[in-house]
Amino acid sequence: MKARISGLGHALGEQETHNHYFVDLGLETSDEWITERTGIKSRYIASEETSTSDLATKAAQHCIQNASIDKSNIDLIIVATSTPDYLSFPSTACLVQEKLKLGPIGAFDLSAACSGFSFALSTARSFIESNMYKNILVIGADCLSKITNFEDRGTCILFADGAGAALVTQTVEGETGGIIDSSLHSDGSKAELLMIPKGGSKYPLNTSITDEKSHYITMDGKGVFKSAISIVIPAIKSMLNKHNLNINDLSYLVCHQANKRILDKIANSIGLDKDKLVVNVTKYGNTSAATIPIALSELNEEKKLQKGDLILLAGFGAGFTWGLNLIEWS
Repeated sequence: MKARISGLGHALGEQETHNHYFVDLGLETSDEWITERTGIKSRYIASEETSTSDLATKAAQHCIQNASIDKSNIDLIIVATSTPDYLSFPSTACLVQEKLKLGPIGAFDLSAACSGFSFALSTARSFIESNMYKNILVIGADCLSKITNFEDRGTCILFADGAGAALVTQTVEGETGGIIDSSLHSDGSKAELLMIPKGGSKYPLNTSITDEKSHYITMDGKGVFKSAISIVIPAIKSMLNKHNLNINDLSYLVCHQANKRILDKIANSIGLDKDKLVVNVTKYGNTSAATIPIALSELNEEKKLQKGDLILLAGFGAGFTWGLNLIEWS
């Protein structure tokens, strides 16, 4: 028995925001500057009233419809997020469970930043293969605009809001394909490359912290770029070697959509055909745990996923964390 993805859905923040928005804010930047360094032309920002659970619920509803499943058959919800509705509790997954009007099923959040969906999908796979659950809703959702300093040119141009959902179910007897393998990793020595320095239990939120804006995302852009490249490329090669695959045996490589420069560097370094590299960061920006499931959902909507396709998912992000999932589409 294997786990497989049987449905996908996604949702975006309400406000499409182009690069000129940041020029209008008075930042020392331009459309050309942002595009050259990130590849991003636009992104979607949630309204003030929209929370992570709202986007997660919309993505889940689309996923349930796509999977053609009675929602009463869902027996677990996992939400990967760095931007829960509430600081500590209740979990965003519990809020999604209520908004979907499901029964008293298990629901919990998982925190692995931009690698969150990879970690959550791996967790769901293990639950399915152990026969503990049969239909698991896995959601990657973030409203990064809520934790971004819009006076910081180095971060605010990158981050955006969105959610992607996948229904993970058991394969039926005799069915081939599914989630073939998963690999999860972390390196806490790189924690300071990408973090929110204050506002947690180490430095509880107070007025001095809000005045200095240290409760927002801070990032060492060059350090993140170098770490992502040095970590993800060997991880991809290791996964392929483990299964005696060549890079162009893949139908698609779906990496976390951090920025286009990182994606291009990865593809060039491993010799991947450009038409097999999935890129949507140009229009959606970096939505953290949502980037990979949004990309998968789009491929599915466009009917680009065919039975037997080999797909490698590669998440990476703060922590530093990274995770891979090798899938044969079924």
